[in-house]
Amino acid sequence: MREIARFLSVILSIYNMLIIVRILLQWLNPMRMQTTRLGISDMLAKVVDPYLNLFKGIKSLRRGRLDFTPLAALIVLNIVQRIIQTFAITGKFLFGYTLATIIQALWWSIGSLILVVMAIIIGVRLFFTYKPTPNALQYIALLDSWLRRPLDTLHSILFRGREVSDRVLLWSALVLTGVTYALCTFLLNLLINWLVKLPY
Repeated sequence: MREIARFLSVILSIYNMLIIVRILLQWLNPMRMQTTRLGISDMLAKVVDPYLNLFKGIKSLRRGRLDFTPLAALIVLNIVQRIIQTFAITGKFLFGYTLATIIQALWWSIGSLILVVMAIIIGVRLFFTYKPTPNALQYIALLDSWLRRPLDTLHSILFRGREVSDRVLLWSALVLTGVTYALCTFLLNLLINWLVKLPY
């Protein structure tokens, strides 16, 4: 049984790489020519698209032009592969380890990604307050449209509606994002270590 699990783990790892290659090819050449019917992209599509299409029906994974269905597909595949890999090594399925694997995959794929992107956006917005460029107003308007809701919430909670400069508000948001990231990582590591040690 463990040999079968090892084999399945290798197959899922290869399949994971095929999905990544397929996604990259779609990004690099979204409007491929009709003459390349038997290209690598078409062969990959036949192997990979049936699995990816399982996630296409989840509307909450699509936000305008942004499509998070490939990310969800990769997360699920990664979780399953790690669970099977653990069984191949230990010879048993452990509830605690399975739950720890799911939580860890969700944190590193979604939670930490959101906080890192948020920190980058705040950092870029801060840069434009210190180093204005000729096109800075356009970038500031775009960044402010993304940051408006979190900054308004931070302003009402932390400063209780008092008047503060953009720089103070942005620095506060950046520090709070960093602290949130560190605290969540620490707490999740404690939870994961506890779950892994469960005897069942």
